[in-house]
Amino acid sequence: MSQRPATPACDKQAVAKQAPTTDSRFVNASYANMVFHTLGGGPEIAAIFREHGLAPEALTDAAAPVPFERLADCVFAVMEALDMPDAGLSLGSRLHVSKHGTIGMAVISADTLGQAIRDIAKYYQTTITFCDMDLFYQDDQLVIELRESFTSPELRVIVVEALMLTLQNALEFVGGQTLADSRVVFGYPPPPYVDQYDLYFSGNTEFDGERHLMILPASIQNLRCVSADARIHRLAEEQLQHQMQELRAGTPVHQRILSELRRDPAAMPTLKEMAQTFNVSARTLIRHLQAEGATYRDLRENVHKQMAMDALRHTDQSIDAIAMELGYQDTASFRRAFKRWCGCSASEYRERERDT
Repeated sequence: MSQRPATPACDKQAVAKQAPTTDSRFVNASYANMVFHTLGGGPEIAAIFREHGLAPEALTDAAAPVPFERLADCVFAVMEALDMPDAGLSLGSRLHVSKHGTIGMAVISADTLGQAIRDIAKYYQTTITFCDMDLFYQDDQLVIELRESFTSPELRVIVVEALMLTLQNALEFVGGQTLADSRVVFGYPPPPYVDQYDLYFSGNTEFDGERHLMILPASIQNLRCVSADARIHRLAEEQLQHQMQELRAGTPVHQRILSELRRDPAAMPTLKEMAQTFNVSARTLIRHLQAEGATYRDLRENVHKQMAMDALRHTDQSIDAIAMELGYQDTASFRRAFKRWCGCSASEYRERERDT
């Protein structure tokens, strides 16, 4: 098993200077505990978790925050110790919808598959804090998009595998039939164990996409769920609405801003426009960010920097095309910005990353 890649030399200085990022985000202990047991639990897994700073007995306090990066380190260590290159598929196949607390209860009790999908898209943040999700229609198709909101590209395959498979299995469980007409597009190259995907996914799988997508026939949302229960669903939704209110109140301002900025990196709002989104004055927003050691300009640049680095690592897009996607009016401005962020040119960064 290869080691997690080190931070490229040209980027070390920039990392030290950058504003807070989503690497500082947390998951609740109940989710970490679910991952621990899904990986097998037991003395060997417990020892690995302890070695990386997560004592299994501490995960019984469901509401306690667990650093996402620390949980990721534990998962990587288990993968290496047990030779599990396809850990994302293994996790996703075992994370049954019933294990996902209140949102799992809402999905199981939904009236239709469409309601279940909308519940997932609306309330996923009560369980999943390290990815964003969008739901939209494209012709006669329903599209669910996953976007990583963490800054470690080596986590991409594991997280997206697990979430896509969890999503598929949840919809198949409540719908009572396989998603044979689905397409799942992964925004990364085929992994070495690509043949395993056909054993786990019901529909077609594609790789090297620009985004992570699950594409379903729009008509599927009319399918009635086999476990529909209006009373239980109403209770679950009331709890989820309360959890979302608590989540919004407790989420650091810079993380909420980062989520907003990622929605359309080519047309980022001004500070005044972002303040209007949060119904506060620009001066108040600045004060909140100062209290968290961040600035709005740094957050904007952090999003552009991370997306540029990901595109250079994982796609063959030209530098001109990347600059345009990020909203730069000319490539020269983007090149200067990248050199300032990483201490090397975009071309040098791409070449160095592909040599590692």
